[in-house]
Amino acid sequence: MRVQNILIVSTVSVGTVCASAQQPPARDTLNPIVITASRVSVSLPAPLATTTVLHGAALRDAGITRLVDALRLVPGLSLVTSGATGAQTSLFVRGGNSNFVRLLIDGVAVNDAGGAVDLASMTTDNIERVEIVRGPASVLYGSDAIAGVIQLFTRSGRGPLELHGEAGTGSNQRVRGAFGVSGGGPRAGVSLEAAHDATAGILAFNNRYTNDLLSAKLLFRPSLRTDAAVAARWSGSDYHYPTDFSGAVVDHNSEQLDHRFVVSVDAGQRLSDRVELRLLLASHEYLPRTNDGPDTPADTLGFYGFFARGTRARRSADARINVRAARGSVITLGAEAAHDRERSRSLSLSQYGNDDGTFAADRHNGALYGQVIGTAASRFSYSLGARLDDNSAFGTFRTARAALGVSLSPWSSARISFGNAFKAPGFFENFAAGFVRGNPALRPERSTSVELGYDAHSADGSSTFGVAAFDQTFRDLIDYASVVAPGSPNYFNVGVARARGLEVRGMVQAGQPTSWTWAWTWLDARTTHPGFDTTATATYVQGSRLVRRPAQTLALGLLHRWNGGAHLDLAASRIGARDDRDFRNYPGKAVELPGYLKVDAALSVPFRALGGSARLLVRVENALGARYEEVLGFAAPGRTLYAALRW
Repeated sequence: MRVQNILIVSTVSVGTVCASAQQPPARDTLNPIVITASRVSVSLPAPLATTTVLHGAALRDAGITRLVDALRLVPGLSLVTSGATGAQTSLFVRGGNSNFVRLLIDGVAVNDAGGAVDLASMTTDNIERVEIVRGPASVLYGSDAIAGVIQLFTRSGRGPLELHGEAGTGSNQRVRGAFGVSGGGPRAGVSLEAAHDATAGILAFNNRYTNDLLSAKLLFRPSLRTDAAVAARWSGSDYHYPTDFSGAVVDHNSEQLDHRFVVSVDAGQRLSDRVELRLLLASHEYLPRTNDGPDTPADTLGFYGFFARGTRARRSADARINVRAARGSVITLGAEAAHDRERSRSLSLSQYGNDDGTFAADRHNGALYGQVIGTAASRFSYSLGARLDDNSAFGTFRTARAALGVSLSPWSSARISFGNAFKAPGFFENFAAGFVRGNPALRPERSTSVELGYDAHSADGSSTFGVAAFDQTFRDLIDYASVVAPGSPNYFNVGVARARGLEVRGMVQAGQPTSWTWAWTWLDARTTHPGFDTTATATYVQGSRLVRRPAQTLALGLLHRWNGGAHLDLAASRIGARDDRDFRNYPGKAVELPGYLKVDAALSVPFRALGGSARLLVRVENALGARYEEVLGFAAPGRTLYAALRW
């Protein structure tokens, strides 16, 4: 097998590690508490999952304001954007499909029914931290959590009331502004932020992108036994795209708009020192809009216009009880009820006549789950969980996960885990009733997974090392069949794929001012059983690599701090070749996208004229001007410069 290199640098992770490594590490440094991994706060002698935490403050210090750019820093994650800023962005974790990851904002799932999620308009504004858990997590989160879970936590109000903001400008007529306030005491806290970001884009015309955000969080602690948090996040984006399906720049007025509104209420009541009740109420509403009218009054040939309006909503309630038993173990028993709904209407204009289409679907899901997590013999960590889902579309599905970790020394640990997970079919795959017909009898796509891991650090915390090996099999993959009997479904469970990989990462601190990070990931993701289409242009081709997933990653990052308060972040990325499909001519033949080298840099210096914590930030992305495509035919941005004043 030919080796391909990808270099993705985690400069933000460097900054976070460097800051925390200036003092000797605590005993549980190898296992920082990641709430997303277990849904309870528990300290263990050895970690039980592969996790990464990105801190919002460190991201913003490096000039990273878009979630997609933050996630590029994480080993095992591959992100694919169809060209310019604002274009559709998909995420692949450990070789899984782009709808195999559950994305949460303050506990609210924002995936469409069926797992799809577009990351293009998601930002790091008012985000306190991002937790990434790699591996199956359906036991705790149900559908979609096949390859991992990513959760964004809104900034909590702590300490004295403070104002913060940013004003910046950059290449391609970019203009950005943000303003917020946060603060709080022992009984209550608040954070509020508004942000606006706009750019003219990289294409010759009709490529403007704007993104607006409002975010708020209120914390209440009326007593030592009671807490509650209310979080709300609204975002709206408008992306103008002149490209057709092949990437050709031809359309003067097509645009994609969306509005997303996320609300959560997370409340807890401690009945005793050992027993806690928690309730999470969640609401997510997503409103996509597509406008593509005739370019001119004379534009009346072929399919010359398209308009679409949609509403996708999810409401859920999750109640659970946490019981802290002997030796620090925690037993969790929970129940979840969720309802998904989608409504859309579209209008196609063509010389053959207009077509007005509507779509409406609903699906509800109930689940019971349980988990025990804890410590044995002071050296061992363990977790065991199971879940039963009952869905109105596909019936019942059972998932389970078991993990065991052992502390080998005060500075090292090892772990092993097993689990299965599932993803419900998409609404269109289940319920489409037009020219393409859905299949109500579809089963969920499912996976089984095993993982081995090892973590270590030096006694003084100046260096860390970690390795994780995983093997996943995806079954009942849904494929499209174009030739079927009239009135018959077009979607069936047929495909099987396997993703095996190795992730190696480390950090070295060369004295207090300088830190280096590195990471290497090897991935082999291939189809082991094809779908209906057995040609070389099919989605699942026997023995072929899954598209847009690179085979290797190699990462190097540098953070240097000066005594005066300035700091420099450097990132160099060698992205290797990936498989793709060329749809510019029928049939879309298999192609290989060439590799490229991408270098990013950010310099932040104190701005004494304003006093306090004001800083000047200059960030250069793709400093060497690499020319590359993450999707064939859609050129990525070249060299861009951004300068901002932050306080």
